Amino acid sequence: MHRYSRMAAFLAVVLLILSACSASGGATTSPAGAAASAPASGSAAPSIDPNSLLGKVVAAGKIRISTDPNYKPFSFLNPDGTYDGFDNATAIEAVKRLSKDVGKDIQIDWQTPAWEAITAGGWGGRFDISIGSMSVTNGRAKVVDFVDPYYYDSGAVAVPKDSKVQALAELNDGKSICVGAATTYEQWLQGSLDIVDPNKLPPPTDPKIVSLETDNLCVQAVAAGRKYDAIVANANGLADQAKNAPIRILDGPPIFTVSVAFALDKAGPDDKSMIAALNKVVADMHADGTLSKLSMKYLEKDVTKKPGS
Repeated sequence: MHRYSRMAAFLAVVLLILSACSASGGATTSPAGAAASAPASGSAAPSIDPNSLLGKVVAAGKIRISTDPNYKPFSFLNPDGTYDGFDNATAIEAVKRLSKDVGKDIQIDWQTPAWEAITAGGWGGRFDISIGSMSVTNGRAKVVDFVDPYYYDSGAVAVPKDSKVQALAELNDGKSICVGAATTYEQWLQGSLDIVDPNKLPPPTDPKIVSLETDNLCVQAVAAGRKYDAIVANANGLADQAKNAPIRILDGPPIFTVSVAFALDKAGPDDKSMIAALNKVVADMHADGTLSKLSMKYLEKDVTKKPGS
């Protein structure tokens, strides 16, 4: 099939999805592998709105993706200057499939803004999308639009290896706790985390919160000799860091569990067609096992299935 024929077929699917959204009043996701109806004979080929996010990305042949060079195993910078990790590999595969669907090669332009800038929204056109383990919260959904989840995350608590602390309750009453700034873990400690999770545990009372730019910097600070009573961070990240750092993870259930998704700026160009396209890509990557394989490669377990499903 020629490139332009593939583009026409893909755009027909996008327009059908958007029409369904308008008719039903809510977003819908096409089932993986569902066949698209061919456009009526002689009808004009649909076109992408050049002012939409998808139109701008296709026209530029480039998509700017925010990432973190120091968030192993999700994203990190190799010595040769290439990006690696679960999030980066997911982004590379997603863009490869998006390129195929629109019939044009789209290159990735990695951007490294501060996490606070990403979660705050109002990106001002500095980057197009976040594929960087952003947990879905009600607060964030006010400033960014989310694609369907690509994995599910949980929080955990770690303490220095020489600590006598064995349980979360022992961290009450003003203990020093390091956490990544503007993360769900910081919100949990502050008591402001707004998610739908009936199993969310109460945080320690009156914590002395020490915020660093990312979770991993907390672990690296402990390894460098800084003294904290505990670290609150991503459970999978802590498990990876604990292999080499002087920390251990407290036993017990997750402090909370959340969906994780690609995010796009509500204040940016219209993103409806981009979300429809990426929902298809994510659904296909779930259906054919690609996300599970990437999860096993980088996290050594499959985090792509919703807990309890």
